[in-house]
Formats: sequence, C-alpha cells, structure tokens
Amino acid sequence: MLVKVKRRGELFYPSQIKGKLAFEKNIILLFKTQGNTLYVDYVDSKSNLGSYEPPLFLSGKMYFLEIIHIPEEYDKYISCIAKQIQDSVSPLYKNKKLECKDDLTVLIE
Repeated sequence: MLVKVKRRGELFYPSQIKGKLAFEKNIILLFKTQGNTLYVDYVDSKSNLGSYEPPLFLSGKMYFLEIIHIPEEYDKYISCIAKQIQDSVSPLYKNKKLECKDDLTVLIE
C-alpha cells in the first residue's frame, strides 16, 4: 500500500498545548531544537495529545514540537509512518517503540 504524508507540520511549544489542540489524535510528534530533531513519537486514535507525556530524558531540555496530522484512514499504519519519518530525519534519540510489520510504502512530500 502507498501512503502519502506531508513532512511539514505546525510548530508549538509544549506550553501552548491546550484547548482544541489538546484533543488532537492521529498525529506524529517531532521534538525539535533550533538545530536538529531530538525524538519522534506518535499519538494514535486511542489517546489524545493532552494526555501525552514526553519521555523523561527530554524533561530538562528546551524544545518545541512539530505536529504532523495523519488522516483517519491511515490510523492503523501510524507507527509505520512515524518510523519512516524517523528514518528520514535522523533524530538524536531513536524511538525503539516504532515498528512496521505491514508491507507499506510511505512517500514523504
């Protein structure tokens, strides 16, 4: 299956996640600093962004989030899409939870 995803998302600081943004689902999170990407993770349809807890090793760092929205029909492939994005941006810390068991081709625009 072929999946197209736009690479550019919206940028937010963690303190800006409130209101409507806290209820977002089916998103990929890129934790970024000024120069590079630190970590890649995702929020699927079972939870929302307001209840997401960042990893402990990022707690003392200053970062912002790039949020990439994934359409509802690709919900079951969100882990595969996040892994492909992680491979393309080469973050400082790799997320070992990201795995892909499906035969899926992700095209990042």
